Amino acid sequence: MAGIAAALNNSLGVVGAGPNIDLYAIKVLNRNGSGFLSDVIEGIQWATANGIKVANMSLGSTSNVQSFHDAVIAAYNAGVTIVAAAGNSGGAVSFPAAYPEVIAVSATDINNNLASFSSRGPEIDLAAPGVSILSTYKGTSYATLSGTSMASPHVAGSAALVINSPIGAYDVNLNGKWDPAEVKQKLRDKAVDLGTTGFDNLFGWGLVNAFSAIQ
Repeated sequence: MAGIAAALNNSLGVVGAGPNIDLYAIKVLNRNGSGFLSDVIEGIQWATANGIKVANMSLGSTSNVQSFHDAVIAAYNAGVTIVAAAGNSGGAVSFPAAYPEVIAVSATDINNNLASFSSRGPEIDLAAPGVSILSTYKGTSYATLSGTSMASPHVAGSAALVINSPIGAYDVNLNGKWDPAEVKQKLRDKAVDLGTTGFDNLFGWGLVNAFSAIQ
């Protein structure tokens, strides 16, 4: 996930969506990828308290817990753009992606079709590549993995690029800076429409387009 979002452009391996992004790793799960929502909540709170601009959450739960949503709302109101994996069940979008404050990301394959495993539904905002994605891996190696967890950091990296670009007419509240709703709107507007014209439950508003989003 870190490599997809921000791998250095150094002629080695892969290049991330934003090679100059500053990365913070907030550990909320154990080495097997499981854990407690209370730890995830603490991670969101840490990101909020420490001025993190974009939080990628390549994780999900079927549990809609109010304290979880409260942490997401607080982060959103504090200016944190939260991007999350839709889930890999092929069914309903998981949490926190299903929350309206979060940018929910489904996964596409090399042909821009929805990955068979990708969750889908009205909560989907954007789609991004999530099948056979080569990226950095633990140690100094590389690995090819599939999942909406791989799609989400494509969008998170794109969101960081947007935040680093002039806000212009997207400054709806005229505060001179990018807010999460404005970032989401820019990414939606600049996405490449896939599937049914306009919004649909598979791709949301379309395939994320980082280049267009920072023009």
